[in-house]
Amino acid sequence: MLMLEVDREPFFQGIGPLIIPKEKVVTVRPDWTLERALVVLTRHGVSSVPVISKDERVEGLISKTNILDFLLTANNERIHFENISKRYVAEAMNQNHGGIMANSMFSFAFEVLIDRPYIPIIDVKNRFLGILTRKVVMEKVTEYFQKEFMERVMIERKQHSHG
Repeated sequence: MLMLEVDREPFFQGIGPLIIPKEKVVTVRPDWTLERALVVLTRHGVSSVPVISKDERVEGLISKTNILDFLLTANNERIHFENISKRYVAEAMNQNHGGIMANSMFSFAFEVLIDRPYIPIIDVKNRFLGILTRKVVMEKVTEYFQKEFMERVMIERKQHSHG
C-alpha cells in the first residue's frame, strides 16, 4: 500500500500560494449605489464580489441576488428598479460572510468553501488581501488525487512485472 507523503498532501498545506491577490479581484465599496454594483457584477461576468471599505476592510459580500432581493417590495410581487440608483451596497450586502486568515490551513479553507464560491482572505486587522476560490481549491484536490492514482498504477505495474 502506498504511504502518503504528508508534505505533498494539500490538506496539510497552507493556502498562501492559492490566494488570488486583491489587485486581481473585482470589488465594490459599501457607499456605492446598487446600480453601480450591479453594473460591475454584470460587466465582469460574476455573480458576487467582496465589499471592501475605504480602509481596505472586508465589510461583506454583495451578489446580484442580494440586490434583487433588496429591491423586492414587501409582498414580493414587484421589483422596484427605480430605487436602484438611490439605495446603497451597505444596505443590501450580506454581512455574514467574514474572511479567513492568509495563513489558514488548506483543510480549513476546503471546509469553509463547501457552500461558497469564494472566501475573502484577510490579515489580523481584517484588511482585505485577496480571495480563495472553490475552483482553485478543487483543482488542487483533483491534481493531488490524479497524482495519487498514477502513483498507485505505477506501483501495481511494477509489482505485476516483477511477480
